[in-house]
This record gives sequence, C-alpha cells and structure tokens, in this order.
Amino acid sequence: MQRAKTIDRPVLARLTFPPLSMLKEERWLIGSHILVALLALFPGILMGPFQAFSRSPGFVAMFPEWEIPVFSFYYQALTVHGVMNALFFTVLFIVGHAYFVMQRSLQRPLWKPGLAWLAFVVMIAGLLATAYAIMIEGRSSVLYTFYTPLTAQPWFYLGLTLLIVGTWMAATNLFMTYAGWKRDNPGKRCPLAVFGVMSNFLMWCFATTSVALLMFSMLIPASFGWIEKTDPQLARILFWFFGHPLVYFWLFPAYISWYTMLPAQAGGRLFSQLLGRVAFLMLAIFSLPVGVHHLLADPGISQVAKFVHTVLTFVVIVPSLLTAFNIGAALERAGRQHGATRRLDWLWKQDWKNPVVTAQIGGLFMFIFGGFSGMIHASFTLNIALHNTSWVPAHFHMTLASAVMLTYIGMLYWFVPLLRGRVLWSRTAALAQVATWVGGMILFGHGMGAAGVGGVIRRTDLANAPYFGDETALAFQKASVWLNTTAIGGGLLLISVILLYTNLVGTLFFSRKPLTENQVPISTEGDTRLPLWLENWWMWLGVMIILAAMAWGPLLVDEEILFNAPITGPTGLPMR
Repeated sequence: MQRAKTIDRPVLARLTFPPLSMLKEERWLIGSHILVALLALFPGILMGPFQAFSRSPGFVAMFPEWEIPVFSFYYQALTVHGVMNALFFTVLFIVGHAYFVMQRSLQRPLWKPGLAWLAFVVMIAGLLATAYAIMIEGRSSVLYTFYTPLTAQPWFYLGLTLLIVGTWMAATNLFMTYAGWKRDNPGKRCPLAVFGVMSNFLMWCFATTSVALLMFSMLIPASFGWIEKTDPQLARILFWFFGHPLVYFWLFPAYISWYTMLPAQAGGRLFSQLLGRVAFLMLAIFSLPVGVHHLLADPGISQVAKFVHTVLTFVVIVPSLLTAFNIGAALERAGRQHGATRRLDWLWKQDWKNPVVTAQIGGLFMFIFGGFSGMIHASFTLNIALHNTSWVPAHFHMTLASAVMLTYIGMLYWFVPLLRGRVLWSRTAALAQVATWVGGMILFGHGMGAAGVGGVIRRTDLANAPYFGDETALAFQKASVWLNTTAIGGGLLLISVILLYTNLVGTLFFSRKPLTENQVPISTEGDTRLPLWLENWWMWLGVMIILAAMAWGPLLVDEEILFNAPITGPTGLPMR
C-alpha cells in the first residue's frame, strides 16, 4: 500500500533562555540597542538641568557671564534635549526591549536576526546624521516639534527618516516572529507582554505614516531648496497625527513592565490579564484620534473638530484608570505578602530596598500628576489659558521624564546586570538615584507648572528676554520663585544623572559578583480563558483606520477651506 505524501512544515526550535544571563546572540543584539540608547541619552539628558539654570533669575544673577558652547545656546540645547531624549533614546530602547520580550516570552529567536541588525545599522546612521546636523553643523535648532515654518538642514530630516525606517524594519521582524509562533501554536493565546508589544508596534507603524508623508512632501524638499513655500497648518496636522501616538509608544514598555514584571518583582501577581489587554488595546486605538488637543489654539481647525478630539482625549484616561486599579491591586497583594494587615499599610510594605521595584513605583506615583495635568490640556477652556506656557513641559516631564523614564531606569537596573551576568554595582547608589530623580522632578515639575499658571512662556530663552530680571515687572516677581525652584530641581536631577551613569558603567566594567537572583519574571503562557479574537490584529488595524479617518479627515477639509481660503478686503476683492 502506497504511503500518502506529507508536507513537513519547518517548526522553529524552541529556545531555552538562561534566567541569569543572556544568550550570545541576544546579548550582542539587545545589548547594542540598550548601550547606544544610553549613549544617545547622555548629551540630551545633560542639557536639561542647564536649561533650567538658564531660565532661573537667581542662577543668572550669580553667574552673569556663564557660557558653555551648546549648553548655553538655548535653542540648540533644547533641540538636543528633545530629539536625543524623546526620539533616539526612547526608540532604540523600545526596540531592544521589544526584541527581548518577544524572544523570551515566545521562547523562539527572531524571524530574521540579520534584519534586526540591518534595522539597527539604519537607526545608527540616522542618529549620526541628526546629531551632526544639530550639534556639529549647528543650523538645525528647530526643536523636537520639527514642523514648518522652521526648517533644518537636510541631514536632520534624513536622520529622523532613517530612524523611522529602522523601526519599520524592526516591526516587520517582530510581526513575523509572532506570526511564526501563531502558526506553530494554533489556538494558543500569546503572553500578555507580547500582546503589548504587538499593540504598540501596530499603532506605531500606522501613526508614522503621517510623519513620513510630512518628511517627503514638505520638510526634505524644503531643506534642499526644492520648494519655496510650505503649509505650516498642514505640517502641524501631519506632525500631531504622529506626535501624540509617540507619547504612547514611549509609555507602552512601561505599561508592559508594570503589568507583566512589577507584580512578580514586588512579590505579588497581576489582578487581571483581561483588563491588561483591554488597556493595551485602548491605548493603541485611542492614541490616534486625539492629537488636536495640541492644536486647540490653531486658526485652521473648526470648533467641531476640536470638540470631537477633546471628547476622545478624555477616553484615553480610561486605560490609565484601569491600570491604576489593576497595578494597585497587584501591589496591595505584594504588600499583604510582606506582612501588611491594616487597610492602607500595604503602601509601606513594598520592597523599597530593591531599586528595580522602587524606580517603577516612583514612576507610577509621578504618573498620577502627569495624568491629571494632562486632563487639563484636554479641556478647551483651560488649554487656552495654559497654551504655550511652561505648564506644558511640566506636564510631559511628569509623564515621559518621570513615569516613563523612572520605569526605564528600573528596567535598566535588571537589564544591564543581565547583560553582564553580574549584580548591580551599587544598590545604595541606585536607591539614591531614584530618590533624587523623584525629588528633583517634583520640584522641577511643580516649579514649571506654577510658573506657567503665572504666564511664563515655554521654549523661550528667558535669560535674553528684555524683561528678564526686571523686578518692577509684576509677572516676573510672581514667577521668579518658581523659576528658581526649577533650577533647584534641575540640580537634583543632574546629581541623579551622575549616579545613574556611574552605576551603569560600574556594573558593566567593575562589578565582580555573579548574578544569583532572577529579577526578570517572563511569562511564556497566555490566559487560556481569554477570547482569541482579541488577537485579530487586522480587525484592530481596521478600527484604527476608521477612527483616524473620522477624526482627522474633517481636519484636512477644514485646513483647506478655513486656513487656505482667500482673504477678501472691504470691497470684496481677494487680498491674496
């Protein structure tokens, strides 16, 4: 009897990852992303305190002749601070983190390791090009929000374009790795961390289409002199279609850590996986139709469009509230495990001697202030009162520079030891670093926020403003104390930065004690009780496209009708 032919489908071998070290391949790939991210962060993060000093009347009075190249050139320093911190550091860190989570959670290698290395090289080329344009060529001080009418040198835009292209290549690798796992494991639910990575990169790939369009249709041609005119209103619309999802792109790795690692690191367990997946999906979907709250003062957008985006912005609060409940319940369980018996004493019964836990809880604490200050921006009336004041950087320093960065720091305190297979160089220094970061950011954020309420504008070289130091100016008298407070906060943050890099360098080169404790709780199983349709990514992409079309399509019509409409004079004749 003839045997029936069978077609063997190759199944990727299941990898076993060591809990106290990394495989050689992942150490080189992931370690390269993390270390280059930290190198990109270093110049950007150093600019922050010095900008706070330059806006402080007390500091300027003490050092009137103080000037250091780049540090003292306010707009150049501010561009370095924003672009290196918020774009290159975050993107490189997030991609490296995603590779780690995807491989460890699915217990399989990446689809194409060579593609991962190619993506890394492309992003490095982008980093070098942009850094050259800002710091060496010095004619690209267009700030982190790089829309027109300001125009940078071509290297600036080409570098950012390469960064985005590199993330698309990385996303392709992640998507195909997930697809391979689903093919080999039909009917299985993916781990929660993988669900978070997929949600994040799906959102990112869709959101970055607008900034790619902005680059190729307007910014790059303008920088080369190929076009003479640009449309600033359209540029702002295209930028903020991408700009607000970028915030959640930063936030997703922090959420993944809070949901999938922090509960076990603190000694408890997650309250609900389902709530976690709902929160991830809501973050990804509703990050897209809300960007107009950055444009509430713009003339080329109708009141109806502003109202729609205002309402949708409040929807984004829901996943934050779900997270507060879910992670709060997990931390309460951890506190009970550590001996808490009374109603609220679990708050004090956390593992505060562990910098991995302390940094992340510090980030969660700061996120409370970031969330509530962000709600104010969603209100049209309050937004108008605070638009373009220093309240705005106070808000995102409570979110990105506090909640996100502290969580990233907590992850670095297990990432770098795992890379080396050695314990953290100094737990004491790590705890001091977290404390100075939280304290410094509270002073900085409150000072900037209060100054904003008093009318102090943001992104302005106040030290060279004609009214700076004028004791007869009532607004200056009210704001000077808060500007000095931000400088004190900046000083604490500078100490924290020194402690952070000293500890990380010490761990890489001087730590000798082998790692004996696994601080990376990776789950390789998904909750079997959850419906499979939650992982229907084509469906969620369709929802994103529909919502984006409904929320942003009318804006393009408004921009064409309201902003570009002919202006007529009293006689009815067109003035342009």
